[in-house]
Amino acid sequence: MNYLIFCSYEVGGFPFKMAEMLNRHGVKAYYISTSPNSNDHNSTVFHYGERKEDWDISPLFDKKRHSAGKDIELLKHIKSRYNISGCFATGHKSYFLDKAGIEYKYWSYGSDLDQSSKYFVFPEKFPVWKKLVLNPYFLLTFCRMQKESIIRAKAIMISSYQFKDCRALCPETQLFFLPHLIHIEHYEALSKKKIESKEKICRSIGAERFFFSSTRHFWSGKNKAFTDCKGNDVILYSFMSYLKISGDRTSKLVLVKKGPDVIETQRLAQKLGLSNYIVWIEEMPRDDLLIYYQGASMCFGQFGTPGLTYAAVEPLSNGTPTVTFISNENIKIPFYGVVPPIFNSIEFKEIGNFMNRITRDESYASKTSYDSWLWAQENCSEEQFVKSFVKEMAS
Repeated sequence: MNYLIFCSYEVGGFPFKMAEMLNRHGVKAYYISTSPNSNDHNSTVFHYGERKEDWDISPLFDKKRHSAGKDIELLKHIKSRYNISGCFATGHKSYFLDKAGIEYKYWSYGSDLDQSSKYFVFPEKFPVWKKLVLNPYFLLTFCRMQKESIIRAKAIMISSYQFKDCRALCPETQLFFLPHLIHIEHYEALSKKKIESKEKICRSIGAERFFFSSTRHFWSGKNKAFTDCKGNDVILYSFMSYLKISGDRTSKLVLVKKGPDVIETQRLAQKLGLSNYIVWIEEMPRDDLLIYYQGASMCFGQFGTPGLTYAAVEPLSNGTPTVTFISNENIKIPFYGVVPPIFNSIEFKEIGNFMNRITRDESYASKTSYDSWLWAQENCSEEQFVKSFVKEMAS
């Protein structure tokens, strides 16, 4: 069985990672990215570098041309030449697959459902003049393509908050679920790294312990109304609550300088008197974040639109207690059989109390750490993903 991983939109580099991992585990999967080469941020290259793999057949596509017909004909050729039996796709050009006779299951990465009917979110740091020039294209063409890609899918993978929009767009389409994909170390080896990572980071930032969030900053002003809102302000209010409850003056909060609202987060931190307790680091490849996930006493996920993201799953896999906001109210949405052992809250006083317990109760912190790792090991390991992927593609 040969599979195709098709990506026409950069989604944190995860489609590429998925193809790489499947092939490493003996499952033949070809990867196609039709995202145009540009000087803008390319998340796949940023996180995984410039790599040439025999299963990456993206070079077959001329990314500078704008000919749907030629791309569709090429996909027909690829289906036959590479004997494609199943396809996992994401992005606005996915409907090309259907026109090429390739049945696909679609991963809704979040804002694509919004873009198909409501609004379009331009990339961060996108020039204003380009927004004015391209806005008609995105409203009249891109969003239409996005909508068609979702509608033509055999099945769709969504988050719980997307259920209403999904059913309005494609009321009969089957829903499916694949676990998050994480490389997970043995707990004994990880435990040693956690001690070393904590010592190294604490020494470099002058702290006894630290809390960490890798979430990009998208929460202020009009951004609060978007489903992409991360609720970063909850992190600051929770940290402030912890400092008041604990009286701790030796801990730091480490944040990543990423997103359009970094300045707003810095302003809020100054207003709350937290500036001296916050350390900012530059955006870095995913592997370089491991030392922060491992060494932190606790990690923050996201607190805007509820959903389990990699910002929470990655620290869980590194045995770090994690606070994030998810919702499991809609039982119609396929999800993990066992809910992850996160502290699920958006109330900063509750979170502050949890942080205090994690730092004061060593036994509780140790158990939470192990439970976090164990859940990730049993649900998100590479072996578990391969098993789930193959089973899903066969259905």
